Amino acid sequence: MNSIGTKAFIQICAVTVLLIPNALLAASAAAAAAPTRSNPSPEAQQESDWVDARWNQTEVGPFLASSLSIAGARIAKGLSIKVGDNAEGTVCYDTADASWRAAWLGGFLRFDAARYGLLRAPAMDGELILQAPVPNPKSDAHYRGLHLNGKRAVLEYTIGKTRVLESPWLTTLDSLRVFTRNLNIEPLDHSLFLSLATTEKPEIRSVPNGWTVQTKSKSGTIAFRIQAAEAKVVHQDSVLYLNLLPRSEPQSIQIAFCRVDDSKLESAMQTLNKGILEPVSDAFASLLSPGTARWLPELETHGQRGLDLDILTVDTLTVPYDNPWKALMFLAGVDFTPDGTGYVCSIHGDVWRVTGIDASLRNLRWHRFATGLFQPLGLKVRNGEIFVLGRDQITRLHDKNSDGEADYYENFCNQIQTSTGGHDFVTCLEKDDAGNFYYVDPRGLHRVSIDGNRVDHLASGWRNPNGMGVSPDGKVLTVAPQQGEWTPSSQISQVRLGGYYGYGGPRKGPDGSAGYDGPLCWIPHAVDNSSGSQVWVPPAAWGPLAGQMLHLLWGRCGLMLVLRDEVAGISQGAVLNLPGRLLSGPNRGSFNARDGQLYIAGSTGWQTAAARDGCLQRIRFTGKPVYLPTAWHAHSNGIALTFTQPLDRAAATDPGSYGVRQWNYRYTSTYGSKDWSIANPQKEGRDDLLVKSARLLPDGKTVFIEIPDLTPVMQMEIKYSLNAADGKAMRNQLWLTLNALDVGKN
Repeated sequence: MNSIGTKAFIQICAVTVLLIPNALLAASAAAAAAPTRSNPSPEAQQESDWVDARWNQTEVGPFLASSLSIAGARIAKGLSIKVGDNAEGTVCYDTADASWRAAWLGGFLRFDAARYGLLRAPAMDGELILQAPVPNPKSDAHYRGLHLNGKRAVLEYTIGKTRVLESPWLTTLDSLRVFTRNLNIEPLDHSLFLSLATTEKPEIRSVPNGWTVQTKSKSGTIAFRIQAAEAKVVHQDSVLYLNLLPRSEPQSIQIAFCRVDDSKLESAMQTLNKGILEPVSDAFASLLSPGTARWLPELETHGQRGLDLDILTVDTLTVPYDNPWKALMFLAGVDFTPDGTGYVCSIHGDVWRVTGIDASLRNLRWHRFATGLFQPLGLKVRNGEIFVLGRDQITRLHDKNSDGEADYYENFCNQIQTSTGGHDFVTCLEKDDAGNFYYVDPRGLHRVSIDGNRVDHLASGWRNPNGMGVSPDGKVLTVAPQQGEWTPSSQISQVRLGGYYGYGGPRKGPDGSAGYDGPLCWIPHAVDNSSGSQVWVPPAAWGPLAGQMLHLLWGRCGLMLVLRDEVAGISQGAVLNLPGRLLSGPNRGSFNARDGQLYIAGSTGWQTAAARDGCLQRIRFTGKPVYLPTAWHAHSNGIALTFTQPLDRAAATDPGSYGVRQWNYRYTSTYGSKDWSIANPQKEGRDDLLVKSARLLPDGKTVFIEIPDLTPVMQMEIKYSLNAADGKAMRNQLWLTLNALDVGKN
């Protein structure tokens, strides 16, 4: 990083001014402060360093998408919605099949403190009133999205070709706490069943314009009043259904229910029989109109430019860690609309809109744009529209009244196979120039069609990937997993369609191969203990680094330059560190077309050198001369390195200017791998290689390091101590993988 000290750098970058009352600042400061770890070194950190219950203090918004377990029933794609004027109740839907699943009174959700609440599913924080069964797997219901208006939410879904709108609520009627499901259903050309509850021996009665039901649930006696002109209530296989009959006109329906004492059942039924609790037929027109903004005031922060001491410097867009809603700022995705407005997502479910991004960064304004998303770990802007990747779906966010807040959360694609496992994160929303999206999860790498209707599985075999990249033309796809079982060290894979990259054990083919596709390059775990994404430098940005690939070091809070080589159609890579250290681990990066600079969304998590919960920082190319290698090529008798500047001949041709070592890893089910000798495979350690000679080629920028009898190797380290022709000292090292060697000697 810059020569300014780390402590001073953090102090400078932490200057924040919020346009909110001081009392609110004081109240939120204690909750927003990051916990003190027992050891800042990633390798020394333990589970106790990641126990943090602050999410329970966050005002998460009117809903939250998450996995959920309710009375033993696990819901992978749950959508919990607050209901009631004071959020006294909660209802839960399953967006996998657009079904109603449960209602409870009391609190909303309770978040586990382990690993910042991100490892285990939240728990229902209240008293369960009613539960519905798992829907029929053959259901043709499809969730379309969620509309917001003030405290009210409207779900939109289709069943077959029929559009359905549903708005849940909780109201008080003669001291009864009554849940309602208000539905507007387009004309039906076939019979339709809506599940109401899991129950035994209900008492069903027909009444004018509807039905009443008295039944028992695990929580006690439940009374229903259903307003539906053309429908039947039926009970089958312990499930209570509302059977809607074919109808040529739209219809409005209300399902109202409450828990009652048996002694008050008769009076409760009389109360419910008074009729519809709100004008259902008129409600949806107003509910579908955007409401007023809820996340005000906007927050103002003052950013800080880094010192221009190297080719890259780190500018800080100061994050409003202390905010009125105690929202956690573990940032995981960033991109920009054409006007330069930034959008960033946080892992705990928010999207923030950031304006005022200019050269000075002195007047940044943060507006909470969206909430309640399911652990979003990727965000992209396409044609000015914001797409966010969650564990359940890709959501397209709409701000229909241009007030700086999303009011329609459209399900763009929910074909993601959501797991309820703790570590099964879905990460890294990327896109190519054609408009296709890509993401990666424990099942592999996936491509989503432009319209969101198709998902293609491209390759598999990565352990807990939190990094991927896509070249602009979509021809080079990369994935970065995490070291562990069947993953001996950190790596970047260049993806072959249909490829298998090793996690889970070997899959030996008839050719007797190793049983997995090798990566573009291995990276020593001590250099990259936990990987983020790959980002491509635009053709017109960053001088001689234009068009190159970058690799984000999540655990080490830095970044690398990735140099790709190809021999006989086989790709291989080399990496070297670039200047600049970040406040948090970089998850994603995006170049802003307005200034041609790289913006990083970072977070803490576990085993990271992060100093703050999250960060939004700009890595700026200063225009200073670059003294780095930008190309290499592997020969059977040595390595050619091409630099950006002419080299001093004396140093470049001195074999003593170079130090070369190599080693292999062992691909096994054990966690990670030691370094193993090539010369003696049973011996732990690294082999030093003889540099026989060094030659400066006619371009004056390429040096050929002669190393006799090279063979493919998993890991090679090259250190160099050179001078440029203008006298600038050049000291660095790179790590590379030799997958293939050019048999033509240099």
